[in-house]
Amino acid sequence: MIALLALPLTLLTLQQPAGAGIPQRLAGRVSPALGSLVVELGTAASARGLPIDPLIEKAIEGIAKGVPAERVATAVRLVATQLDTAAAALREGGAVADTLEIAAGEFAITAGLSGSDITALARTGANAQALTVGLRVAGTLAALGVPPAEDIGLVSATLRSGESSADLLLLPAHVQSEVAKGVTPAQAAAGLARAAAAQGQHGPPPTHPQHAPAPLPPPHPPAPPHP
Repeated sequence: MIALLALPLTLLTLQQPAGAGIPQRLAGRVSPALGSLVVELGTAASARGLPIDPLIEKAIEGIAKGVPAERVATAVRLVATQLDTAAAALREGGAVADTLEIAAGEFAITAGLSGSDITALARTGANAQALTVGLRVAGTLAALGVPPAEDIGLVSATLRSGESSADLLLLPAHVQSEVAKGVTPAQAAAGLARAAAAQGQHGPPPTHPQHAPAPLPPPHPPAPPHP
């Protein structure tokens, strides 16, 4: 759970060039057979405009945790399928997705969301950076137990309201705070979504200082010269 809550923001700024250096990154960390599979899947993925990092990371993570190689291979193949699903869902939503958005979509799918959920977020019209962050936040909310409908409702409303990426990243903490008060994750997300939708419709409330400063008195005219 902690790994999901700590959003992998390094993926928002770091990606390897398509197909570059897969054998070198895997050398000594996975078996030759598994390495060959990742190279095959990664090369094919990059040819389709998909990111390769999730494939490499899944293989390295699985072996590091002591998972049998055949199960890791199955998991890597699943990641490749999820990357295809994420890319197709983003295209259906009208997004011209880059590898960062596709990787974020795959992250959300891994957390339990569907291709249609990814499409719904793409249809908000958010820019690439905001959509990438929104997809990762949606995945984190899913891991916190927020059902898909409330999850996508909250993230969509926040994206449409024009909130910053920093505000998006705070949504999981806000949900956890509300849950700590006794509401369910679904109720917490729904309440936050209503607030975000209201802000998107009306904009932030105007600020009214409680005590407006008194106007300055007019300047005194210069004293007449002494006779």
